[in-house]
Amino acid sequence: MINLFIITLQNKVMNRDKITLFRRFQLNWWLNQGEEKKVIENLLCILDKQALPHDLLLAETEKLINYNVFQETQDYLMEALKYSHNSETLAQIYYLLARCFYGLGAVDEAISYLDLSVELKPNHSGCWNLKANCYLELGQWEDAVDSLNKSLRSSPGDAETIYRLGSIYLFHGEYGEALNCFCGCCKLNPFNPDYWEMKAEMLLHLEQIEGACECFRKAIRFNGELHLSNRLAYCYAKTGQLKKAKKLLSIVLKNQPDNYEALCNLASIYHKLDRDEQAYKLLKKAYTINCNDPFLLNNLGFICYQLGRSRKAIEYYQEAIKISPDDNIVLFNLGTCQSEKGLWEEAKNTLENLTSKDKNNSDAWAMLGNVYEQLSKYPLAVDCFNRSLGLVR
Repeated sequence: MINLFIITLQNKVMNRDKITLFRRFQLNWWLNQGEEKKVIENLLCILDKQALPHDLLLAETEKLINYNVFQETQDYLMEALKYSHNSETLAQIYYLLARCFYGLGAVDEAISYLDLSVELKPNHSGCWNLKANCYLELGQWEDAVDSLNKSLRSSPGDAETIYRLGSIYLFHGEYGEALNCFCGCCKLNPFNPDYWEMKAEMLLHLEQIEGACECFRKAIRFNGELHLSNRLAYCYAKTGQLKKAKKLLSIVLKNQPDNYEALCNLASIYHKLDRDEQAYKLLKKAYTINCNDPFLLNNLGFICYQLGRSRKAIEYYQEAIKISPDDNIVLFNLGTCQSEKGLWEEAKNTLENLTSKDKNNSDAWAMLGNVYEQLSKYPLAVDCFNRSLGLVR
């Protein structure tokens, strides 16, 4: 009887293994076919709590988590904890449970399991990366940075983690720290255009324009996207290399005639080259692409004013004010045009609005004083002139 019992038990184990192998074969088949729903169904069939502790299926568990199947996976892992005593296995289960809790939106619980995991396996970079995610969810970006730094101690050559760290510093205005991160990325993977682009952007933030030019050129050389030519042209324009900037932007527009940024930037360069008619044509084309950009509308108004078309300029400024009523630059430009056309009441309203927002704008006070003078409101005009000279606060 004893021998018979052992044989029967062994046969059951063998049969179960055959079924599991068959299901795994099916799983690979559906994976190759791209049938996500059937893959999940197959994985859930394989993930049998009754098979514990004989068969601990952590690889299948991880696949289910990758498919965002969190609750069923969490149930299985909680059961698996009862039978797991090896520290390596426990660390992995804690990590997978943390992923489940994170996927279910239970961030604090996820952190608790991650703490358990790193206590057993401190060099698990995946744990530290997930912990960074959790802290970012909670708005604790300094803790996220600390976690990513610990991840890098485990995987010091992980350029993507360094890139992510740089992105966090960038978001919080720590441009010097971000630059250090992106420099590290470029050293680790010198042929990735995204790394060179971000390094260039940081250099721009830090007013290191020549360095930014060099980085943008490298990003373009390593098959970066066409928008990089826009950014390089911007750098050239900032350093007074207008011909180089114009050439680059012309290439962009040859390939992408409706590239909004290139149209606006090339218009700016034509203006600097005293070719306002060409600038106006480019801005008009940009207007057909996006007529709700107050920056563009202000530039259109300014170019029209330069071309002696003050009434048209007023129309563009008024459009801009509707979108961005608190833009002091647009208000000043609008007041200037209204004053020039003798629209004294309109100019008064515009400049009163401006000086109520920007009390230290001496040019606006002087212009408002001139408007009051034209309206024969001399005491008010004197007061404005005094304010423009800083004699009255």
